[in-house]
Amino acid sequence: MVQCLELYYHQQRHQKEIAKVLGLSSSKVSRLLKRAFAEGLIRVELDLPQNPRLEAALLERFGLRDAVVIPVGSQHQVKEELGAAAARYFEKVAANGISVGISCGFTLYHTIRQLRERRFRDLTLFPLSGESTLKLVDLFPNTLVGMMAAKYRPHVTAYALPIQLFGSLREIEAERRRLLKSPEIRWIYEQAQDAQIALVGIGMIGEETPGFCSLAEAYGVSVKKLRAMGVVGEINYQPFDARGQVADRKELRGLTRRVLGVSAERLREMSHSYGRYVIAVAGGSQKLEAIRGALRGRFMNVLITDEDTALRLVEDASRTP
Repeated sequence: MVQCLELYYHQQRHQKEIAKVLGLSSSKVSRLLKRAFAEGLIRVELDLPQNPRLEAALLERFGLRDAVVIPVGSQHQVKEELGAAAARYFEKVAANGISVGISCGFTLYHTIRQLRERRFRDLTLFPLSGESTLKLVDLFPNTLVGMMAAKYRPHVTAYALPIQLFGSLREIEAERRRLLKSPEIRWIYEQAQDAQIALVGIGMIGEETPGFCSLAEAYGVSVKKLRAMGVVGEINYQPFDARGQVADRKELRGLTRRVLGVSAERLREMSHSYGRYVIAVAGGSQKLEAIRGALRGRFMNVLITDEDTALRLVEDASRTP
């Protein structure tokens, strides 16, 4: 297998030529190359072209510090392609010894998967929010922090935030106070608010959507109710409306307060702080309304998205007085 890889990738030999050199059949060479890929001996890195015109338009329309717009590929692969672009961007702006905050979601999962191992040393990783429940397990911040720590170990320090259980608003507030009385938990919670780079996803409001919507359903707030309240998206478990205003409704307080995490307002403050990056990674037509609301809320200063979404955002902003 190793000989096949050497001849195929380093010496640029054809499979028939490799078969002749090694005394194998062409089909055997093909199977060995496929097996090498399946076993992780081959790593594919995407270096997708960008669209500087749309990137400049996003900066101008929404006051961003930076934007990355990737070509439109298959709708099934958009999260993976966004993740690849986000990983390259993170590696461009990150440095040894910085602190990084991580939110949740499938696109960030792909981002972390695409990071190159042991590229940085002495990173400190914090979840931007704690786990939500004991049974609605998904790609929550603690999980992604663990994934990212594995990329950079042993030269990395990573922390977690605890679960808060269901209950009334009064019980939730009492539990928050109890948790934050712990010096260690309070320190992690406060440090997460001060991360030098924050990686966040933007969640849509839709049926059977894991994460925030699943949590809301379990708490008795349906997707239909969320939409009736004007909620178009969420960022780090903080719901917001089309104007980018955090949805601070009585019905939602039990839901939003039960997760220890960095608030949307704090993400906005971080976005306006010199030298800090709040990098939002999101794309696809289904998330257009949510991304637009998040941009209006100024919850990030860097957006990584796809060409179709960027074009719609710019066109819509041009029509809005």
